[in-house]
Amino acid sequence: MYATAIARNKFVADGVGSTPQERLLVLLYDRLLRDLDDASVAIGGSDVGGAHDALTHAQDIVAELHSALDPARWDGADAMAALYTYLADVLARANISKSTNLVAEARSLVAPMRDTWAEAHAITAAPVAVSSAAGGIDVAG
Repeated sequence: MYATAIARNKFVADGVGSTPQERLLVLLYDRLLRDLDDASVAIGGSDVGGAHDALTHAQDIVAELHSALDPARWDGADAMAALYTYLADVLARANISKSTNLVAEARSLVAPMRDTWAEAHAITAAPVAVSSAAGGIDVAG
């Protein structure tokens, strides 16, 4: 079993290492939304441990997103940092109170950000069709 765990970890690390940063960001937001959905279900089912696990994982993701911001490279980093700080506070309060309303508030903040990053990734990852004067060669293939 130990060898299986090592192989799985290598597979995951290799996959993450070869995934473009923009796609990783979308995947993090996807996982964050899944954690929020899991927390909401757990709270509704009185599963305190499950809610705690989902919400602390969501908090970990927000902390990673926050720490990855680089104000020197992006002038919107300070505003995003403030949003992540607020989101972390909402998640902490949701975890303490096991409030589906606070989980829903967090989700209402995260979902549009995820969609925006996914759209930006789709635009930047889309192949560009280039046409020539001699007949319109599609470089995108």
